[in-house]
Amino acid sequence: MINSTTSVTSSAGAAAGTTTASSRNSLGSIGKDEFLTLLIAQLKNQDPLNPLQPHEFAAQLAQFTSVEQLQRLNQAMDMQLVSSQTLSLLEQTNLAASLIGRNVVAEGNQVFIPESGPARVQIEVGGSGGKATLRLLDSTGIEVARRDLGTLAPGEQTLTLPGDLPAGAYRYEIAVTDAKGAAVSVVTYTTGTVDSIVFKEGQILLRLGPLQVPLDTVAEINRAVAGHEPPFVTAPPSIKPPPGRV
Repeated sequence: MINSTTSVTSSAGAAAGTTTASSRNSLGSIGKDEFLTLLIAQLKNQDPLNPLQPHEFAAQLAQFTSVEQLQRLNQAMDMQLVSSQTLSLLEQTNLAASLIGRNVVAEGNQVFIPESGPARVQIEVGGSGGKATLRLLDSTGIEVARRDLGTLAPGEQTLTLPGDLPAGAYRYEIAVTDAKGAAVSVVTYTTGTVDSIVFKEGQILLRLGPLQVPLDTVAEINRAVAGHEPPFVTAPPSIKPPPGRV
């Protein structure tokens, strides 16, 4: 909107140009003070034979005012978004903390095989069921064990795994085929008792012994284990509630 053909030769014009260039280098655009300095310099040094018309002057001020209002609106929306995200994180943190000591079923396929005692997994078999095969995979995806599980009925069920499996934390796969040899859908879950919560890369994780599952993958929550009292956590580390909230 500033007339590029207007000659600005005074020291005020030079100062305005320097200020504007510096502001653009640091902020990428001029601010209100720089704009007013530049506008005043233009008025002082405009061509007397071709002065700035009143409507042009008003149009420049109106345009700058609109841009400034939009910038303030964007800043207010950004602050509101941060406040909303912080409040949401606090609510999720309290929910996660309330699960400590409870048994949960989460989407996933992790399983921990203890040194002694049985390991169990919860699955849902589709179709009419069929013959099942279990595969255990280590953290690199290499198969460490394979076992036949016999014939499984359809529906949700908890399986007790064979007792000769190597101890450790694994991912598991269960493949089921029907009488015609066609694959049957199987949904796997990760189960365990929540003993702590972990904040990692902006995500809330539930720790089930050596296993970790994201809070948003929990599909079922069962009653608390005797001897565990779920605590109340007001805020995760390094997270402060927004002003005016507790």
